[in-house]
Amino acid sequence: MDSHTEHGHGHGEGALERRLLFGLALTGAFVVIEALTAWWTGSLALLSDAGHALADSAGLILALAAATAGRKPADSRRTYGYARYEVLAVPVHVTLLLSIAAYILYESVSRFGDGHRVETGPVLVVGAAGLLVNLVVVGLLRAHSHDNLNARAATLEAAADALTSVAVVASAGFIALGGWEGADTVAGLLIVAFIVPRAFILLRQAADILLESAPAGIDPEEILAASRSVPGVVALHDVHVWSIAPRFPALSAHVELSDVHCTEHILTDLATLFRERWGIRHVTLQPETRELHEAIGCCLSPDASLMPAHGHGH
Repeated sequence: MDSHTEHGHGHGEGALERRLLFGLALTGAFVVIEALTAWWTGSLALLSDAGHALADSAGLILALAAATAGRKPADSRRTYGYARYEVLAVPVHVTLLLSIAAYILYESVSRFGDGHRVETGPVLVVGAAGLLVNLVVVGLLRAHSHDNLNARAATLEAAADALTSVAVVASAGFIALGGWEGADTVAGLLIVAFIVPRAFILLRQAADILLESAPAGIDPEEILAASRSVPGVVALHDVHVWSIAPRFPALSAHVELSDVHCTEHILTDLATLFRERWGIRHVTLQPETRELHEAIGCCLSPDASLMPAHGHGH
C-alpha cells in the first residue's frame, strides 16, 4: 500500500519565490552600500557586516533557485521529484559563509594594534539602516522557514545579520563617545563568531537529510509504540523514517497483521495515524502474516532497520 498526496508547490511556493526575490533585491542593494561605506570609513565591522549580507544574498539566490527547480514534476528516473535541490545547495552556501568568516578573521588579526581610525557617523547611519533591512527580510521569510531548508537558512542569516548590525552600531557609538578604536575590530570578530556555528548547524541539517536520518520531531520508537494501538496490528518490522526534503517526510514498514482479510482497513488506519500525528503523508506499508514474515526473512536483509520490532523475535 502506498499512501501519499501530491507534493505540489502551488500558491505557497509562488509566495515564497516572490518574497525571496524581494528579500534578495533588498539585501543585494544594501551589500553595495555597506561595502562602499566600509571602504570610505575604514570600518572592519561594517565590512564584516557587508560580507555577511553578501552571504545572505547568496543564500536567497540558492533558496530561490532550489524553490524554482523543486517545482519540476517527478519523472521515470527521479521518482521523488527534485525536492532535494534545496539540500544540495546547502554546501555551496556553507562554503561561502566559511570563506567570508576566514577573510574577516584575517583582516581582524592584521588590524589589531595598527591604530586605524573609523569615521563613526556614516557607520552609525548605515548600520542602523542594515538592521532595518534585515528585520524586514526576516518578516518576509519567517512563515516559510519551517518547511524549506534554504528559506530557513536565509531567515536565520538575516536574523543573525540583524544582530551583527547591532554590533556595528554599538561599536561605532562606543568609538564616537571616545572609546577604544579597536572596538571596531572586536565587532568584526564577533560577527565571525556568529557566522561559523550557523554554517555548521546548517551543514548538519543537510547531512541528516542526505543520510536519511529520522526527521526532527519524529521519534521512530513512538511510531512503533503507537502502531500497537491500531486494531489488527501485531507488529511493525523493518521500519524506516526519513526525509526527502524538510517538508517531505516519508515512512516505510512491514506490517504483521492478525487477520489478512482486514488488510485494507488496518493499513488505512495506520496511514491515517502517521499522517495526523506526525504529518507523514508518503507512507509505504507491506502487509504480512507471521508465516510470510518468517518465510521471506525480511528483517535479515542488509537494509533492514535495526530498530526493535514490538512483539516480534526470531
